[in-house]
Amino acid sequence: MLKRDSTTIRVNGKIVGEVRGNKFVKRLRASKHMLREPKGWAVDVQSLDDAEWLGARDVEIEDTETGAVYTASIERIRSKGFVINRGFGRQICLCLQSWSVRHPGEPQQLTLALGVMP
Repeated sequence: MLKRDSTTIRVNGKIVGEVRGNKFVKRLRASKHMLREPKGWAVDVQSLDDAEWLGARDVEIEDTETGAVYTASIERIRSKGFVINRGFGRQICLCLQSWSVRHPGEPQQLTLALGVMP
């Protein structure tokens, strides 16, 4: 069995996602969690800080209803997003057009890991 290294991120004791390598991964239902006005995804500020502290550089949100995967760098979320509080604590919202989206069946772009040979 393949073991996947990850660290759980919690807000007020509730699991909101996990850090896997350099990604903060969240699995959400768009019909319930995607903001409608303006259309976008919001991420809890404390969870974003925690994920970044653990080494995350990107946020990846999987819409469990459609299988679409939305990706944005934490830097982009902080620079292009805006802070909101709609009764769930401070969140940073990034409008939908600022996320990269991969739909089910689309090939995933692989990244080349460069390292120093011993």
